[in-house]
Amino acid sequence: MKLTLTEEMFEFEFPAAKALYKFDEREKLSPTYHGAPMQAVDVMAEFDRFQVWIEIKEFTGEEIAAMKEEGDQRKKGDDYHNKAYLTKNLKHKFRDTFLYRYCEEKIRKPILYICLTNFDDALNGFFRKELQKQLPAGRPNVRRWTRELIAKERIFVVNLQSWERNFTDKLGTCLKLG
Repeated sequence: MKLTLTEEMFEFEFPAAKALYKFDEREKLSPTYHGAPMQAVDVMAEFDRFQVWIEIKEFTGEEIAAMKEEGDQRKKGDDYHNKAYLTKNLKHKFRDTFLYRYCEEKIRKPILYICLTNFDDALNGFFRKELQKQLPAGRPNVRRWTRELIAKERIFVVNLQSWERNFTDKLGTCLKLG
């Protein structure tokens, strides 16, 4: 049975998924409504051997151009920095979702964290590296940490074209509507 979900003008169809739902649910009567004052990823898919968490972010051409003009580091005194703000937002979406799932006792499988953007591959690569550092991925404190929060190779920042190259055969399709 193919599971299909439409969220933020994207349609996801995952043939092998056991469950596919909007995780950042705002409807109080929904069975996936979590109700805590925390951030959450947009879409969650459950597969036999892993979970897929998807966060969708789209920006205007002007916002993307501004990000490309920015340096890689936040300058002292800046009140607002597009790249730093977005990285922080994506980081907190993952961490808060992890906390929800941990409290539900549903962190039993590896997680694939996919940020779906309308950026080019170079900008997506920048954000992937930043997320790997800031989540943090791997085991940053090898003396104390016995588990990873998420493996570096399971963090992705992709656009529709890179989704098609990397995930269509493994997960299913993602189509932009409208």
